Amino acid sequence: MSSTRPSLTLVVVALAWMAPGAWAMELGLSEEAVASAGCGRTTGGPSSALQTLLYGGLERQYRVHLPPDFDGSTPRPLLLSFHGYTGSAEFSELQWTGLSEHADEEGYVVVYPQSTGFEAELSGRNTLVTSWNDLACNASPGPAGPTCSADADPYPCPPECGDCGPCNWCSCHDDVGFVAALLDHLESTLCLDKNRLRAVGFSNGGMFVQRLGCALGDRLQGVAPWGGTLAKGFSCAPEAGGTSLLLLSGTEDRTVPLDGSRADDGYFYTPNADVAKEWASTQGCSATATPVDTPWSGTAALACVEHRDCRNGSAVMSCQWKAAHDWPKLEDGVEGTTDFGNRLLWWFFER
Repeated sequence: MSSTRPSLTLVVVALAWMAPGAWAMELGLSEEAVASAGCGRTTGGPSSALQTLLYGGLERQYRVHLPPDFDGSTPRPLLLSFHGYTGSAEFSELQWTGLSEHADEEGYVVVYPQSTGFEAELSGRNTLVTSWNDLACNASPGPAGPTCSADADPYPCPPECGDCGPCNWCSCHDDVGFVAALLDHLESTLCLDKNRLRAVGFSNGGMFVQRLGCALGDRLQGVAPWGGTLAKGFSCAPEAGGTSLLLLSGTEDRTVPLDGSRADDGYFYTPNADVAKEWASTQGCSATATPVDTPWSGTAALACVEHRDCRNGSAVMSCQWKAAHDWPKLEDGVEGTTDFGNRLLWWFFER
């Protein structure tokens, strides 16, 4: 959360764009781009603009970034990028992910939804506590018992939740419904390719993105939970023919450990390998994970495995790199590209 909770800006996956039909041809698919209802209606308005959407009696906010050549008539991929615990859409775009710059290079649309929040004391100071309701972080105890240890760090209880249990800490608003409504709105107002709607999230955002892949698997082509999986006992996977999955975590992450061990703040999350295995099972992939080379293998000790031979074009991959709880990019002058994580996401969805 703050310094220990599944925290920080969450966010977003990179999406590939080609001319209509080129993407499908590149992959040997017969499927053409499916234009949304917003094609031809508008040029989209200003880029990186804060917009609002009324949902559930609340005025929800989100930021939209359009590539420079967005013309309102060519269907573009959409990437939803979700910030983490105590994070914001603005910080995610301007200081954290580098996704808008990557989107400008590749021609896709990035939308940064903003979660709800409230003022509370956290880590000794008053702050705006923001979070996403992944439908698991306020459900302890669950099928596998409590999701935190008896001596776990407490976190502020969102006022809309009423009373929170000792392991419960995230929003109780209908965030899944909000995202579904947001997708409807974006499809009606922007020219998007409905076959290439994707999402990425970091930390609490990653947990929420995993849940979105299960709940909205019929709409999202792929999801990428980074540095965050659902609480122990609450992992999920979409039905057959659902969305593809790319997991990515740091080997030294003690905020949301990738192996499911006790986090430094006393919480427990589903191991990355278990999430990938369950996902592979519902998508008809091989049960065994096989090492796979990527253009960035070895960069910051990046290593990936995949569950192959999935049905219906789905893909399941899990990657790790040498880092703590951080967004996958390197400082200038370090081996490899500074935004190798965004490029890895692009590469995964291109495949």
